[in-house]
Amino acid sequence: MGEVNEKWETVIRLLESIEKNLAVLSGIMTPDHKANPPVDFVHVNFKGAEIYLLHKAFIDAGGTSTENYKSLLEKTVPRICNKTQKGFSAESLTKYSDKVDPEARENVKRFLQRMVRNIDSYD
Repeated sequence: MGEVNEKWETVIRLLESIEKNLAVLSGIMTPDHKANPPVDFVHVNFKGAEIYLLHKAFIDAGGTSTENYKSLLEKTVPRICNKTQKGFSAESLTKYSDKVDPEARENVKRFLQRMVRNIDSYD
């Protein structure tokens, strides 16, 4: 059981690092606060429901102690795009909670399992 906890703690630390970097990227402005630089999107292969599940799992697993669902979504999802959409809003992504189905859950589980296997393989 301790080995599994260590693996999840590693995944959580990785996700916290990603969250911090996304927060830095979302806060970049010119010195006079007039305009943001061109937006670079993080392209993901996930559907909206899967992006919602990843954020929900991150918060529920204790990935951050200073954020709630809405504040994390507001900071991260404007910079995420997939095949059908560039940038999401926190409000639009929370609507995907009704669209979570067993297939979306399985896709997210498989992704997280691959992450854990990859972490195990790192020296």
